[in-house]
Amino acid sequence: MLDSISIVKFFLLGVIGWITYKIFIWPYYVSPLRKIPGPPSDNPYFGNVQSLMTKRSDFIDPQLKWIKKYGNVVKYHELFNRPVLFVADPKIIQEITLSKTYDFVKPYNKGAIELIGRGLVFAEGDDHKRQRKMMNPAFTHSNIKEMIPTFIRVTSTLKGLIENEINQGKSSINLTPYISKTTLDIIGLVGFSYEFNSLTSPNELAQAYDSILNRPPSTLRIAINMLSARFPFIRSLPLKTTQRFKNACQVIGRVSKELVDVKYKESENGELKGKDLLSLLININKTLPIEEKMTDEELKYQIMTFLIAGHETTNITTCWALYSLSQHPHHQDKLREELVKAFPDKSNFNPTFDEINSLEFLNCVIKETLRISPPVPGIRRTNLKDEVFGEYFIPKNTEMIIGISALQKLPEIWGPTACEFDPNRWTDPTLIEKVKNLNYMPFLNGARGCIGNKVASAEAKILLGMLIRNFVFQPAEGIEIGRRTFPSSKPDPHLELAVSIVES
Repeated sequence: MLDSISIVKFFLLGVIGWITYKIFIWPYYVSPLRKIPGPPSDNPYFGNVQSLMTKRSDFIDPQLKWIKKYGNVVKYHELFNRPVLFVADPKIIQEITLSKTYDFVKPYNKGAIELIGRGLVFAEGDDHKRQRKMMNPAFTHSNIKEMIPTFIRVTSTLKGLIENEINQGKSSINLTPYISKTTLDIIGLVGFSYEFNSLTSPNELAQAYDSILNRPPSTLRIAINMLSARFPFIRSLPLKTTQRFKNACQVIGRVSKELVDVKYKESENGELKGKDLLSLLININKTLPIEEKMTDEELKYQIMTFLIAGHETTNITTCWALYSLSQHPHHQDKLREELVKAFPDKSNFNPTFDEINSLEFLNCVIKETLRISPPVPGIRRTNLKDEVFGEYFIPKNTEMIIGISALQKLPEIWGPTACEFDPNRWTDPTLIEKVKNLNYMPFLNGARGCIGNKVASAEAKILLGMLIRNFVFQPAEGIEIGRRTFPSSKPDPHLELAVSIVES
């Protein structure tokens, strides 16, 4: 009979053997992905993760260097040497996003689901088709046009706050919290007719998002985020970072439920006549047969999705546009000239939807910002079936990343200046001919493309238009800004610029 000590020894040997196999043997000698070219692992425990997460001042994606060296399908290693595919081949991306949309699903990520809910972003298959069909009518052209006055009103508040900072003698201003709160206040109004007023008063929802989205990432946070996708119990560990995340998710979930409850109460009283997204969804839901309706829980999840996607994407786009224009003053001057011509009286910046979209160079600046600094640089997918990518066999349950940021910088499409910010490229007819929804996809495409992409674009144009019409943005002395990639692609440590008032 084996005694207890022997059993423990056998168990420990088994664990050591399993770890050795998974980290040192399986990735190199057994995995079907082993023949796919890619960078060698930097570390048996961290793989290539550290090089991907390092703050960058050159703004060139490491994955872009991999593509140039190894091709448009690259294998790299994540934690514990787990192989992951990085894809920047338009034909394969067409298969993933258009031809076989529902054969490629989002990998399970407990943390992301706690933050966003199982709304449109994480719904799969028939659930996604049902939710998307039900929500499409809320994002019509006419509904978006009616949002413009709200964009202008909240951005005017932001303008006043920046003017106050300048009048108080500030030589440079940290714009990150201002822009984040602006976009949160906007989604509160157009999404739910709710005044968060986070720009002018403390707000628990703004603080919750700030605690998990705007804090500089630590190695521990990155590791927990990646490990929790495979080992969900890690989110329950008694650590400061996990507790902060849990508290933020509780606030977001509670506020989302309260917003739905308020609207339902108005609906029961026959008072739900607003044009906000939630009112539209509830009214649409009433007209549907039972099998097509959203449940109360699903509606709450859509609110969680609106809250983060509706404010974070525009926040990131606006921040990077301001940064890029501060680095390229000739482009900033050109944009301001266009705005001054369209709106001679800067105190009366009140464009309609059609007027703001008619500004050619503003459109170019937004497109170029979304190209070089997309809000989501990569999209994760897992294949439900065995696939073949070119000459490579891809077994089912392989995790892969659609490399949006790298794809949008390929020199064969965008030319030798592909990694440079140049809005003028969008006025080049020979380039426009090459641009397709498979090589320029800041909002993805197909059935899983961002349903609110037109809202985000219009909002970013209003924000940027009013700010550039009223202020000059320049690099702040002594402040070095880089790019971080976790939890999203943002200026690091924050967007601090020298700001002055346009006097005429």
